[in-house]
This record gives sequence, C-alpha cells and structure tokens, in this order.
Amino acid sequence: MKHIIFDCDGVLIDTEIVAAEVTVDWLMSEKVDISVEEFILQHTGKTFTNIINQLKAEGQLKANLETAAIVPLLDDQIMAKVRPIFGVSEMLEASSIPKTVVSNSAASYVEEALRKIGLRQHFENRVFSAEMVAYAKPSPLVYELAVNTIAIPKKDIIVVEDSQTGVMAALGAGLSVIGFLGGSHIQPGHGEKLKQMGVLDVAHSHEELARKLGALISQ
Repeated sequence: MKHIIFDCDGVLIDTEIVAAEVTVDWLMSEKVDISVEEFILQHTGKTFTNIINQLKAEGQLKANLETAAIVPLLDDQIMAKVRPIFGVSEMLEASSIPKTVVSNSAASYVEEALRKIGLRQHFENRVFSAEMVAYAKPSPLVYELAVNTIAIPKKDIIVVEDSQTGVMAALGAGLSVIGFLGGSHIQPGHGEKLKQMGVLDVAHSHEELARKLGALISQ
C-alpha cells in the first residue's frame, strides 16, 4: 500500500457520539422520538442534510423546516465539543506515506476540526468532502473524486472507515477497507457487520490500526 484514505468523523475525531447526542436533542425538541442508540444505528455516517430530508420525507419532521439553516447550527454545537480519538496522532505519525481525508462532512468543518486537534498537517491539500460531488456516501462518488485527484492506483490504496455508509462507499469505488471500531459510538456487533460487508480487516484502537497499516505497507 502506498496511500491511506481516512474517513474523518469516528475515525480521526470522536464526533459521532457527540453528533448523535446533539442531533437527538434537537430532534426531540422537534417532537421526533428517537434515542441516541437508535440514531447511531440508523444514521451514523450520513450527512445532516440527508438525515433531516429523510425524516421530512417520512413525515417525522415538518416539511417547511429549513434544512440549510439547521445544519450549520448542529455543526457549530458539535465543533465546540470536538476531540481526537485516543492514539490518533501517534497512529498518523507512525507512517510516512501520503494520507487523504474523505468525509461526508463539509470541507470547512473537516478543515477546522483537524486544525483544532492538531492533525491538519498530515493531509496537505488532500481533504475531500461529499459537498464536492452530486451524492454523499454511501455513493462512491467522493471516493472516486479523491482517487482521480491523487492519481494513485486503487490497488495501492487502503481506506479506513467506521460506518456501514462509509464502507459501502469505499467498496463501491473498488477500494480495500479496514473497519475502525475505536470510536465511542461503536455498538456491539458492529465489527461483524463490517466484516460481512467485505472489509479486509477491523481494528479496535489506533494502536492496533497502526500495526495493521504497517503490515500492509511493508508487503
């Protein structure tokens, strides 16, 4: 392997649980009855825009809600609580090969989050967001954009994803994937679900991920 592509939320930064808590609080205020656990199972890896629009289409949210006005408010609340996943800095520093971020989150959010936790320097100008393509993950389009831009053969790339949505996108783009289970939002049995989808391997921590990436790079 000559290049690593990382998802952001739930892989580099521990925001999936924060995002779930913030969004569930807002949804409850809009009379949507959903728990944090249910939100994680149903919506992890999706964009806020897609989640809100889906709930509007299902009649759980009012059709006249302004999605474009709500999403930045949720992002701001989450950004205030952003934190790195334990061991992520050491994992990134353990490998000198180029790295890229491919996220469903807005590019400005990803850039700010990575700067806030001191990881931005690992990715140079290689940050790709679903807002750059027509459809977010689970569509493979954002991965296809990243691969075409960095101009590395797919066989030489390994992707690290935590969600079924992200794994579906990466596999759909013809990439090999390691499932990351080190985020605080991961539920029991999630690793088995990712294995059934076809991930190459899973890692329960960044220490374990560093070892497995090192082994792949040295092959």
